[in-house]
Amino acid sequence: MDRQCNIPLGMQQQKPEKTAMQKEMNNDNDSQLAWLKMAIRILDTEGWREMKIKTIGDRLGVTKGSFYHWFKSKRDFEWQVLAYWKSRFTQGFIEQAETGQNAREKLSLLGQQCIDGCIEGNRLEFEINAWSQADDQVKAFVTSVYEQRHGYLLHLLEGIYDDPAEVKRHGLMLYCLVIGIDLFYRQLSREELEMIFADYLV
Repeated sequence: MDRQCNIPLGMQQQKPEKTAMQKEMNNDNDSQLAWLKMAIRILDTEGWREMKIKTIGDRLGVTKGSFYHWFKSKRDFEWQVLAYWKSRFTQGFIEQAETGQNAREKLSLLGQQCIDGCIEGNRLEFEINAWSQADDQVKAFVTSVYEQRHGYLLHLLEGIYDDPAEVKRHGLMLYCLVIGIDLFYRQLSREELEMIFADYLV
C-alpha cells in the first residue's frame, strides 16, 4: 500500500536544453511526475471527486494512452498520488525540519512550514481527509501518515520537555491546533498564525 513514487530511470537522465517553442509542447507534461503533480493540484483546488483520468489528461494536454504508459490502473494511480502526497507533505516537511540544530529549532522549522502552508490557503489536507472517509483503504493509508506526523512531533517534544505528561500534552495541543486552523471559519493572517505558534517558534 505504502508504495514509493518511482520515476523511471530514463526520466532522470540529462536532456538537451529545449527551445522556447519546444517548451510550449506537451512533452514536458507526458511524465509520471506531471500526472501526480496535476492530481495534487486538482485535489487541492477542486476536491478528490474531480481527480479523474480524463480531467487530468485534458489539463496536461496528453492522451489517455499516456496514463496507461505510466500507471497500471486507476487504483495504481491513486496509490501513487497518495505516496507522492506523503513524500512531499510529510517526509519533505520532516527532512526540512531536520536541518535544525536541535529539537527546538526543528520544531520551529516545522511550525514555519505549517504557517506557510496555511498562508497559501491550500485545502489539500481537508480533501485528503474527505477522500479517506469515503474509502477504507485510503483511510488506513492516511491514518498511517497522520500517525507518522504525530510520532515525529512527539519525538521533537521529547527533546524539549523532560516530563512525559508535558510531551503528550503539547503533542496533542499542537496537532489539534493544526487541524483546527484548517477548519476555522476564515483564513488566518500570518500575524495570527505566528501568535498561535509563538511558544514553539525561535
